[in-house]
Order: sequence, then C-alpha cells, then structure tokens
Amino acid sequence: MVAYYAKRSQGEDFETLRDPIKKGMWVDAANATKDETKQLAEQYELNDNILLDVHDISELPRVEYSGDTAYIFMRLPKLGKSSRVITAPLLCVVSPHLLFTIAAEETLPPESIGMNSLPITTDQPQTLALGILASCVARYEELIQHTATSIHTTASRLRSHEITNGDFIHFVTVEANLSDDKMNLNGTLAVAQRLRENARSIFSDKDLEALDDIILHIQQLLVSIERHTNSVESIRNAYGTVANNTLNKRMKTLTVFTVMITLPNVFFGMYGMNVVLPYMHNTWAFPAIVASSLVIVLILYIVAKRLRVF
Repeated sequence: MVAYYAKRSQGEDFETLRDPIKKGMWVDAANATKDETKQLAEQYELNDNILLDVHDISELPRVEYSGDTAYIFMRLPKLGKSSRVITAPLLCVVSPHLLFTIAAEETLPPESIGMNSLPITTDQPQTLALGILASCVARYEELIQHTATSIHTTASRLRSHEITNGDFIHFVTVEANLSDDKMNLNGTLAVAQRLRENARSIFSDKDLEALDDIILHIQQLLVSIERHTNSVESIRNAYGTVANNTLNKRMKTLTVFTVMITLPNVFFGMYGMNVVLPYMHNTWAFPAIVASSLVIVLILYIVAKRLRVF
C-alpha cells in the first residue's frame, strides 16, 4: 500500500495527500509487493535492483548511492510472539526532492517521526531521512527497555527463591533478543557513520550534528545491551550457586536422617531374628531396646547440630 504525505513546516502534522506531487513529498510504501516496488522504480526513475533488495528478509543495514540518490537500508524491529524481537528490512530512499520508505512489512507511522526534535519537513528529504533513522533507533530503545524490565523482574524473584525453570527458558529468548539488537544496532551505527562522511554532500551542517546525536544514541544503546547481557549471566550464575548450596544442605540433612534411622534398625533387626538372644525372656528387653535406640538417635542429632550439618 502506497501513501503520500506532506509537511510544510515543523509545527504542522503530516498531511495525507490524495494524489502525488512532484516535490516536497514523502512516499511511504508499507507491505509493498515486488510489483509495487517495480512500479515505484519505473515511476520515479529509481534503481529497481536496489529497491528489490528490500524483499530479502535477511538484508542487513547498508548505504548505497546511485547518481544523486541515496539508498539507506535499516532493520525495523518489533515485538513478536513470546516476547521475541523480530526485525525486517526498511529502505529509505533520499532523492533531491522526494523521500521514499519501502518495506515488505510495516513501516514507521508518521506520528512517530513527527515526535523527533529535528526540523522535519518534506521539503528537506535528507532531514526527514534522519528523522526516520532516529525513530528506528528509538524503536530499539523501547524494546531494550522492555527486555531490561523482564530481567529486573526475574532478578527480584531470585531474591525470594521463586524463580522457575521457565525463567531460564525465558532467558534464552532475552539473550537472543539482546544479540539481535546488538547486531542490528552495530549495522545501523555503520550506516550512520558512513552517512556522517557526507561523501555526496547530501546533508547540511545541522544534519551532520543530528547524525552525531544519532551515533551517540546508538553507542549508548550498545553499552546498555552489554550491561543487560552481563546481568543475565550474573543472575544465572547466582542462581546456580544458590541451587548448588541448597542441594548440598539437603543432601547433608538426608544423610543424617538416614543414619539416624539406620542405627535403630540394627538393634531391631538383631532382636527380630529367629535365634536365641540375650534377655529374650525378660519383659524389660523391648522397652530397653526402644530407649537405647532413642538415646542413640538423640546423640546423633546433637552431634549433627554441633557440626552444623543442618
């Protein structure tokens, strides 16, 4: 689906156009098919070979130039089922008078781009492209914060010993999300740094300052990802230590109880044999055996307590 937007000043909202215009327009092709992509390439004289790369689900962030037009590939993230982060290619095409966003899946809504502090208008497609890049990075920040909340919740449960095997299975998803975020942000950082070189003199000095802010933001997010990864590893190691310590204590307790139960059975087993035994005809033999067993159990309990077995 192809939509057309215009924004003449920074204070205005994006206006949806019924018909395309020649200059000062944002062409947004969300959920675009290959046929629609080819039509856009023919209609606006764009490089169709580069445009069709957006339909490759594995396409990584990169920048290409063709004439006076820049083709900026990025990966737009979203939260899928089971809290799994899913990314898909998003192509931003910057021409002298028009800006295009093309994706085989969803694109960024105009309202999310309008929240940027950049002086965004459709009359300056290069600034609008930076707004889209900044909004894409902001999407990663939201998902990283969601992951951080999940990690902190699990860490709180660890303090109360309520953590379950399901939490560790969830950690697999968390680590996969952080790994994907790191890979894609590194790719986006490389794209931003290449744009910062301004090899084709597309961006103004103010645009380059905005690019510096975007680069710094990405670097901060990468540091945050590293910290969250370390937190997950620390939680896993801490719980493994707690679990091993708890298991050791339980094994010691079970060992002591086993000894306490086994020793009385020695006496009861001897006096249960069908042979002649001392004091077998005395009436006080059974109470004496029971009392002796209880005394032995009590002595074992006291010794185990003093040795801090449990």
